[in-house]
Amino acid sequence: MSSEGLKDWLRKRMETESLSLRKAAAVTDLSHGTIADILKGVTPSAETVRKLAHGFVSGNGQERLALEDELLILAGHRTGRAKSEDVSPPMGRLLDAVASFSEPQLNLMSEFAKFLSREGR
Repeated sequence: MSSEGLKDWLRKRMETESLSLRKAAAVTDLSHGTIADILKGVTPSAETVRKLAHGFVSGNGQERLALEDELLILAGHRTGRAKSEDVSPPMGRLLDAVASFSEPQLNLMSEFAKFLSREGR
C-alpha cells in the first residue's frame, strides 16, 4: 500500500500548523529529510509513524494511541479495525506504559498477565 494517505495527512497538518520541514522535524524528532521523503510519498517505517503521532499529540495516552493507529493504517502498516474494537482508556494507558519495554520486560509482563487471568477464574 502506498503512503498517499499519510502524505496528505502530514501535508495538511503542516499547513494547518504553519510548519516548515525543519519545524515539523523538530516537533516529531525526525530529520527534515525524513519529513520531505514522507511528503514525496515514501512509505516510512512503523517507528517513524509512531514518532509522527507522538510529535503531533501532546494530550493523553489514549489520544496519542488513536492517532498512532490512524497513521499506521494510512501508511499501510496496519489494517483498520471495527469501531467495536477500539482500545479502552485503561488498555490505552497499559499500552503506553509498556511501549518502551525491552523484550525481557515484555515477556515478564506477558507471564504476569497470564497469571492474573488464571486468578480471575
